[in-house]
Amino acid sequence: MSFPHPDEVTARLAEFGPPRQIGRSRLGEPITMVSIGNGPRSALVFAGPHPNEPIGFLTVPRLAESVTRDDLGFTWHLIGCVDPDGARLNEGWYAGPLSRERYFRGFYRPPFDEQVEWTFPDGMPETRALRAVIDEVRPDLMCSLHNGEVGGVFYYVSADRPGLADALADLPTGIPLHVGDAELPGTQRIRPGVFLFPGHEFVPGMSSVHYASQYGTFSLVVEVPLWSDPRSSDTTSSGLPRADVFAEVADMIDDVRKLPELPAVPDSPLSRSFLEVQPAAERFANAMRAHQAEGEATVAERFGLRQIAHMIRLRACATALRIVDGEHRQAFSELFDKWFAEEDSVAEPIPISKLVDTQVGAILSAAKS
Repeated sequence: MSFPHPDEVTARLAEFGPPRQIGRSRLGEPITMVSIGNGPRSALVFAGPHPNEPIGFLTVPRLAESVTRDDLGFTWHLIGCVDPDGARLNEGWYAGPLSRERYFRGFYRPPFDEQVEWTFPDGMPETRALRAVIDEVRPDLMCSLHNGEVGGVFYYVSADRPGLADALADLPTGIPLHVGDAELPGTQRIRPGVFLFPGHEFVPGMSSVHYASQYGTFSLVVEVPLWSDPRSSDTTSSGLPRADVFAEVADMIDDVRKLPELPAVPDSPLSRSFLEVQPAAERFANAMRAHQAEGEATVAERFGLRQIAHMIRLRACATALRIVDGEHRQAFSELFDKWFAEEDSVAEPIPISKLVDTQVGAILSAAKS
């Protein structure tokens, strides 16, 4: 199974209702929404806030099928792709076959200040379009669809609703549950795999979750992995102190400083993305070293943290390889090959149908809670 392009997502959603244009991207692409159902409560679901995370492009049409049969007392507002410009820059790997190397070589992720999810309330045109919808429908339920790379499934919720955390963690997904820490600072773990979304004071930008909270919105963020590895759910001891693991990971992230200097290149989304990498990596490494870690790390904790370091290094090299040529390309290519060989992950692709079922199941569980 492959991932649809933005216009394909729009066409699929149009089968369930007339699409309404809610805004345009920076490059002028229409952003559309389809509304389904007549329930007294409102639900807003959107896909693609990070364009390297396309599972939601398949989830939203599948959800549309379900809520057309039973709206669960909601009017559903569904946005199939909220960042079409970013999605276009990932289309090279959407068609598959899905592999780690193919993913990285076609990878694009916007710099933080160009991410729809984190630039509320007055960021980019895409952010303002999503903000206007939130202001209009004042959702009782809002779901932002994301996916990670290697690991387990986990969820962020804006409040600890009775029974929901257990319902989410117990979904029959066939996907390992993430048993380590959350990736965002300031989170609280309700139970393994389910976390309270951090407050605005803990993160550098305002998210859709923070913005919608003014309307009493309950928000769910669903994070599913593209690949699995048995170590991601292994809760046995790694035999290493957690403090040593954090230091090890910080040293790996410091490798980003070894990247060759980028030659003079025209300003572009890719060059802006690359230029953010080194300062962001330095901040992350410093946070790792400052972390007050006690006790021994589990196998899952060590594996998950090392995967973050691998991800940061490979994303940086891969982005540079889409920009440079000649001798500069050779230098980045050698580093990419070296770091890719060090990743040591089994990285078995998870059937995409399972990932979609997980996201749909989580959304419906939240709607029923």
